[in-house]
Amino acid sequence: MASRTIKVNDRVKRATGLGCSGLVKEVRTEASVARIEPSEKTNMVNVLWDNGTFSYLSPDALDIDEGK
Repeated sequence: MASRTIKVNDRVKRATGLGCSGLVKEVRTEASVARIEPSEKTNMVNVLWDNGTFSYLSPDALDIDEGK
């Protein structure tokens, strides 16, 4: 889990340590399918990876990349 709040333009990597690093392009708050109550919201992060692909992930799936 990230040691601080993930923000736009932060360098991140997957919490598993596998794969390349990327740049946070957007942080959104939205309703989560995993939540029972529709009023509960969660943050989602849009990441542009160094290999040119985008992912839309929970902040819990990311760590701040301290190496960059």
